[in-house]
Amino acid sequence: MPSGGGRRAETAAIVSAFTGVAGLLLGFFGVSTFVTSPTARTVTATVTATVTATPAPVAGSGQGGPGTGTGRTPSPVASGTKDVPLTDIAPLYDSGEGWQTTSAVTGGTRFDSAMVSEIGSYDRVIYSINERYKSLTLTVGLDDDSPAYPITVKFSGGADREKPLKTVTAQINRPVQVSVDLTGIAIFHIEAEQPESHTATVVLGNPVLHRP
Repeated sequence: MPSGGGRRAETAAIVSAFTGVAGLLLGFFGVSTFVTSPTARTVTATVTATVTATPAPVAGSGQGGPGTGTGRTPSPVASGTKDVPLTDIAPLYDSGEGWQTTSAVTGGTRFDSAMVSEIGSYDRVIYSINERYKSLTLTVGLDDDSPAYPITVKFSGGADREKPLKTVTAQINRPVQVSVDLTGIAIFHIEAEQPESHTATVVLGNPVLHRP
């Protein structure tokens, strides 16, 4: 006589066989199988998701979507602006102690961009501007810490200064706004003179060349 374990095994085999036959018949007639064999294993599918990270644009690299900038600022000359600081142009000639590009205060007004020279008697600077500019604007005065000896500032054009353009007197606490017509000027001269040979410091505040 079969034991209890044997009967259970025999019964499971019969049920499993019946399930298989039923599955074949149902599949043959197009019906989904819904009977689960007691001996069938449950299979769990594991899905692995792959995530691709998109790196953020690097500042100043030029990458990015619409509306993002490169963080670069074009220079004034490269962008075709009509205003060019005179201090951006290298002089052909600079006599005496030399003109320094620095900040200065004249008549209580501070200029972050200025040409400054300590004049003992005479100083001159020459530029090649090749008829590219229509005018020069600037403020002429003495530095607020300078001795109060007036200085004569002359602007002229031509290789031999044959074309006088304007003459201005720089005085303490009395800065003067000046506009110099540069139409047709290729060689441009700026002269500063202290007739009595006293030392004083002249300031040319914010000198800017303007294109036509």
